[in-house]
Amino acid sequence: MAVYLANTGLEILLKDGSLDQKQMLAWFEDAVRIPTSYGFYATKVLDSGLTLVYRVLAKGADIEIAGLDMHMSGRCLWSAKPLVRIGETEALSITLLMTNPSERSAFIATLVHAATLDHIDEDSILNLQVCAFPQALDAFDSRQAYEDVTDEKGRLEDKKLLPFNYIMARDESLSDEDRQKFAKQEQMVLLCGPVLAVQQRVHGFRDTQCMVATIATEMGHLDLVYSAKQLAKPLQKGSYVVASCVISADVLTD
Repeated sequence: MAVYLANTGLEILLKDGSLDQKQMLAWFEDAVRIPTSYGFYATKVLDSGLTLVYRVLAKGADIEIAGLDMHMSGRCLWSAKPLVRIGETEALSITLLMTNPSERSAFIATLVHAATLDHIDEDSILNLQVCAFPQALDAFDSRQAYEDVTDEKGRLEDKKLLPFNYIMARDESLSDEDRQKFAKQEQMVLLCGPVLAVQQRVHGFRDTQCMVATIATEMGHLDLVYSAKQLAKPLQKGSYVVASCVISADVLTD
């Protein structure tokens, strides 16, 4: 995962090309620690529901912050079966190609708090709370408006999720160079769907805020986390969106 400052309206954290270490350490110290076999997660939830998850490796008294994930808490719940691990494997962070139990849909997501699970394999059914961070986002007044400006061959089916880059990175009809370009962004998922609700969420930190649009997909509802600056025209209930996103999934345990 990455830190999505543009989506979350937290560009104020960027100082001279790097994150504000003083603020990040303050949140780290205030975070709830969730132990794992490899170390722990330090999880800080802002007023908006935006969650910062510090991945911390620990050996005895020595600790190392190995990375940071961003997630938005919410009520969008999916059930999914793991298929294939994507990218480099880390002890505290796992990205998976997954499908729904009926195996009619496929998507890629990075699991937040993955190491709290006892095991993950193809026989598992994972219960996930999901959100997505759009890197490209197009808005239309309706599904029909989207169809009016797109060719049928390149048009996504309604509410479709498509791991397009993952598929293209393995297309043997393409050159090695083209496949490598797709592989660099293979976590991206194309999706489209109608907007069911739009919220403005305030983080409780220096007047920062973001937007959350809940859309309908073939997997279930999905929260898109974005900044109003990403769109020329505000989203509203009834809008239709087409986006290239990174999906984050927080694992739900008993």
